[in-house]
Amino acid sequence: MMERFKTCGDSLNKKVGETRLGKWFELGARDSTFTTEIKAGTATFLTMAYILAVNPIIMSESGGSCVAPDGDIFAPEYEACLEEIRRQYVTATALGSFIGCALMGLLANLPIALAPGMGMNAYFTYNVVGFRGTGSIDYEAALTAIMIEGFIFLVLAVSGIRFTIAKLIPEPIKLATAPAIGAFLAHLGFQVSSAIKISI
Repeated sequence: MMERFKTCGDSLNKKVGETRLGKWFELGARDSTFTTEIKAGTATFLTMAYILAVNPIIMSESGGSCVAPDGDIFAPEYEACLEEIRRQYVTATALGSFIGCALMGLLANLPIALAPGMGMNAYFTYNVVGFRGTGSIDYEAALTAIMIEGFIFLVLAVSGIRFTIAKLIPEPIKLATAPAIGAFLAHLGFQVSSAIKISI
């Protein structure tokens, strides 16, 4: 039985590798196969799918465009507005990730998954805007700053300056950044989870 599956898989890989799609993604040149790419894509999706839950929770805790009646950030109508914004952020997160991944695959031809930066989103919510808008900077002003920042990063990326700056960062900092962000997100998860509520 397993031998039949292996034969079918080999046949499928060979056929896909000879198609325009296989040649476009250079499966043969990269010593990869269609089934290998499907497995890798599935593993990557399962690894990143948490952002569909966590990102909307973090971003909605900024208060978004909701206005608290009489400054009561726990009023029922304010909570209802936040719930609606949370749903919108689920859609925005999924669409943003899809567009980023599609552009990376189709234009750059690289197997790199892109999604919203959870560390920066948490910083935006809890440090810049504050929990439910209780910080010193308005939500709209912070969004304007992010739009300007986006244009600056676009110019840096297109001009090649971003790559030059990235090469100047010491290797230990590059290696430590990803685990540090993971630890920070775990810390946030323990705090905001309704079931756990652990303070570290």
